[in-house]
Formats: sequence, structure tokens, C-alpha cells
Amino acid sequence: MPRDAISPSDHVFVVPAFGDSPFLAGCLESLRNQWLPSAILITTSTPSEFIAAVARDAGVEVVINPERKSIAADWNFALGVAGRRYATLAHQDDIYAPDFAAQTLDSFAADATGVLCFTAYQEIDDAGGETSSKISRVKHLIELVTLGRSRAVAGLRLRAYLSFGNPLPCSSVTFDTRKLRGFRFSSEYASNLDWDAWWRLMEDGATFLRTPDRLVGRRHNMLTATARLKRAGTRAAEDLIMFRRAWPRPFADAIAAVYRWAG
Repeated sequence: MPRDAISPSDHVFVVPAFGDSPFLAGCLESLRNQWLPSAILITTSTPSEFIAAVARDAGVEVVINPERKSIAADWNFALGVAGRRYATLAHQDDIYAPDFAAQTLDSFAADATGVLCFTAYQEIDDAGGETSSKISRVKHLIELVTLGRSRAVAGLRLRAYLSFGNPLPCSSVTFDTRKLRGFRFSSEYASNLDWDAWWRLMEDGATFLRTPDRLVGRRHNMLTATARLKRAGTRAAEDLIMFRRAWPRPFADAIAAVYRWAG
């Protein structure tokens, strides 16, 4: 596929807003500041005046999901209304480097085999400054060891990348919706629905494209859905399920124990 075959008009950022996140405005600002402008859309199953006001200030349309069911349902709805070939589910607490869209679309233009393209990420604090945790350092190491500087991964290498944890946050992923073939996030998971999705796509023979640069700033604080799921024990239980899909039970349980200790 020639590099000029993908237009910015083929790409959309869809922000599945949930509740009244104080970081939503910052996320939208980072999307509006992309060097390669893309369409931006908010979807929500929890409409509020707060979300409406932030959207108005940013000049972004809000599409209301009439059914409030699960995170998976919210993400599936967001993909369903994207209306463009390439769709990024931009998480409301995260921020995006100005060249995120440009590097992502360049990756798709350079390799027509990819079902999705993902970028590396950097943990950030509430003020947007870089930070790190034991878990994030482990995940960066997994990425370095299993992927190196590869720009396309599939098969055994992709399996290795996904077998030691979930180093691939959904907020860094852009989908080629034409290649998803009925794909949907599973409502069986509240925390690891993205990890489960990558695993199923991997088993289906999908190729993942990648840009190794850290182009997403991911927030981790007590307000995020991930933090709530950790406190409830949901994250640990779902980690164990996923590790047992990848490894024999004794080894899977040992890896899960390390993650509980580090988390």
C-alpha cells in the first residue's frame, strides 16, 4: 500500500467517557493538538452536564449509548459508531503525543497486513509528569525483550509478548475496522477485556503493527477504573485466568503471585 493512500479523514479518535473525569479536557486537548488532525468523538453511557460542557468547550460531538452495561459494551459501542476505517479508543484519563496519529497511520500505510497498530506508553502522574511503577517497568522490559524494535509482530513472538502480563493498553491501540471481522470485546472481563481481546486476535493469526515510541501518557491514580478493579480484587482474579491460558497452572500461578506482590 503506498504511503499516501491513507488520509487523516480515514481516522477518528473515539473517547468512551465514563463518569466525570477531571482529565477529560486534557485528553481532548491532546487529541486536538495532533500534527495530523483527525476527527474526535465522545461516546458515553453516563451522560452528564459535565461531559456535555467539556465537549462543547472542545467542539466535540457526544454520542449517547442508551444502554449502560459494562466496559466491554461501552467500548464495543464506541467502535460501532466510529464511522471511519481507523479508530483509536482514546481513554479519557490519558494524553497523546502530537505525532500519535501521524506515526500510527504511517505504520498502517507501510504495512497492509495489520489488524491494529499500537504504540509504547509512558506512565504519568495527575499533573502530566512522567512517573513509573514496578509494574510499568516490568511491562516495558517485556516489550523490549520480546519485541525489540520490530514494527510488525505475529505468531510466537506476539504470543511471547502477551504471555507475561498485559503490556498493551487499549488506549495505545488503533484498529483497522475493515479487518476486525466481527470482533467484539468480551463482557466476561471487567479488567482484562483488552488482554483477552489481543489474545483472541493473536490466536486468529492477526498481525499487530507497532511504533516503539512512547506516544501515550497513561494515568494511574485512585480515580481510574483500573484502580477500582484492583481494590476489588477483580484485576488479580482476571490476571490468574489469563496467565492460565498462556502457561501450565503451577507456572501461571507463580507469575500471578509476582504481579500481586508488585502491584
